[in-house]
Amino acid sequence: MAEIYVDQTAPIKTKIFWGGNIIDADGDVTAIVYDITEDPTAAPLVNPTTAVYTATATKSEVDAGTYQIILPLGLVRRNKKFKIQWNYQISTISGSHFSYIDVVTPYASMFDIMDDLGYGTDPGDINAKTYHDLQMAEKWARKIIENYTGQTFYLYDDVHVVYGDGSDSLRLQFKINTLHELYENDVLIIDAINNENNWIYDTQISESGFGIRINRSNLLDNTVYSANGLVPPSYNDTFGGAFKKDYVYKVQGRYGWDSIPDEVEEATIHLIKDYFSKDRAWRNKYIQNVQSFDWQFEYNNDSYRGTGNLYVDQILSSYVLTQMVVI
Repeated sequence: MAEIYVDQTAPIKTKIFWGGNIIDADGDVTAIVYDITEDPTAAPLVNPTTAVYTATATKSEVDAGTYQIILPLGLVRRNKKFKIQWNYQISTISGSHFSYIDVVTPYASMFDIMDDLGYGTDPGDINAKTYHDLQMAEKWARKIIENYTGQTFYLYDDVHVVYGDGSDSLRLQFKINTLHELYENDVLIIDAINNENNWIYDTQISESGFGIRINRSNLLDNTVYSANGLVPPSYNDTFGGAFKKDYVYKVQGRYGWDSIPDEVEEATIHLIKDYFSKDRAWRNKYIQNVQSFDWQFEYNNDSYRGTGNLYVDQILSSYVLTQMVVI
């Protein structure tokens, strides 16, 4: 899927394929943009069938049948997904097709990449890189980091299902930033979006972010009830914790990180340097030994198990989920 970056007004392009060829349309090409982001906190809720932007596409002056639009900056302030309907006419026949765009947060900014690695923009510069070159390199590095660590380092809405273990903590595989809804055996017990708590407990995100836990500090213990001639509530006698063993809990919320960790940004820049290195083509084909008459090189087997860069593996090691303490 095509990508553009958060807070950047990059062009979104399409081509018109007709009769086995790429051709120009007769007249204008219009683009109707729909926001298909699943965001339960939006008010009003996003309607994926209602257009959020309509524009006449600009025709490329050099490539036949190629058109583009640029979304207003206000639409790309956070991670989103858009569906675009391109409408045109060819020889009096109306045609249309759809494309999909992800608005994503890069793990390193274009400025930092170019500044740290000494890349320029002047075509005469031996180290010159186009915006598209850098965008493809950052995407490559980002996907490798996500695959290696098992997590995503920006905010996104998702739902995960976990089982209670009879304690006051519920462990999550992924870092949660904001709790939206909590279900116990398919029964809604907390609706944080609408400030409704059908449970008896105050639920908080754990210090690490990789779980939610019960805060019992506001609950009165049995001695307080007894001293006032009251019968203690049954939940005070909960054995083993609030999250009942083997109960199914569905945790809907906003997952990920408020900002990209420094180590992830550093790893991204080093992997981008690898992306442009000449030996990447060999490594991508799992070639372990290359030699000629007067030289040879051989890759360590670990280069195929991690990110392919030992330094990057080391600085990302604490972010690999299987190695993290989650609560």
